[in-house]
Amino acid sequence: MLIQSEVPEVRYQQPRLCLLASRWLLLLFVVAALIGCNRDNLRGAIPNDAAAKEMRLTLAKSEVGQSVTDSSTAQTQQRSGWGTLKGRIRVVGSVPANRVLNINKDQGICQPGGAAVRGETVEVDPATGGLANVLLYALDLDGENVHEDAKSGKVDPIFYDQKVCRYLSHVLPMQTTQSLEVKNSDTVSHNTQIQAKRGRSINENIPPGSSIAYSPGKEEKEPISVSCAVHPWMKAYLLPRDNGYFAATEQDGAFEIANLPAGVDLSVQAWQEKLGKNFDGIKVNGEPATWKRGRIALNLKPDETVMLDIEIPASVLE
Repeated sequence: MLIQSEVPEVRYQQPRLCLLASRWLLLLFVVAALIGCNRDNLRGAIPNDAAAKEMRLTLAKSEVGQSVTDSSTAQTQQRSGWGTLKGRIRVVGSVPANRVLNINKDQGICQPGGAAVRGETVEVDPATGGLANVLLYALDLDGENVHEDAKSGKVDPIFYDQKVCRYLSHVLPMQTTQSLEVKNSDTVSHNTQIQAKRGRSINENIPPGSSIAYSPGKEEKEPISVSCAVHPWMKAYLLPRDNGYFAATEQDGAFEIANLPAGVDLSVQAWQEKLGKNFDGIKVNGEPATWKRGRIALNLKPDETVMLDIEIPASVLE
């Protein structure tokens, strides 16, 4: 309006295109001025990382047994006591039998009586539906948030036997400071290969009746494979961890991790040979749950025992 008032209409007729252009120039000038003013305000703004982190955690807040949020917060939170995580993992529905293994060597020892030998990828208890050999282990806990009973430094040896060309423990969690005594109870030689990702790997022959010692040295983020080069169907898994916050489900699917820090946002990783970390379609205590990357989020109260009844549909294990 100001520009139009300064143009005498009686002297000449300004073309319509020029008039529109002048209006746009005025609009651009005003916008530029506003941006310049706001820039000074923005320049003085101080980012609040703590508030941003709190907002992310609030938006991602989940119920016990749901997917994890930010596990790194456990290292900065102060515990208010200790609690226990217990539960059972069950399969709902029928799961096909594990595949028959090809026993092509030392059949007299490895396949006594000629009976079919099946793998152990999915072990479901027919009486309870419990899923065995699921590993659960807490992430990102150290220092004052680790109970004395779970601290690093445990040195008790673990005896790990091979018999009838089979590892007697299909999955085995252990602490990095422990020694694994790998024994061969068969009358044929075995070759033990442990393929570590961060710690120590080995490839050693074990004569009949002998044993070797293995120390992992470093913590692994997920299970590592154990195999035998002489009998390639033999396979198992080790999980070396710095602290003792781990469990492997029993035959009936039961598990327990005691003395976890209370008042701390916990992240518990679940892993199963067939599923890996993909636990789709599960229910926890009767309600649908989502475990992102196989992680369970929970925050225990002092002296509390949280019970989780976990159901896995058989379809995801086929």
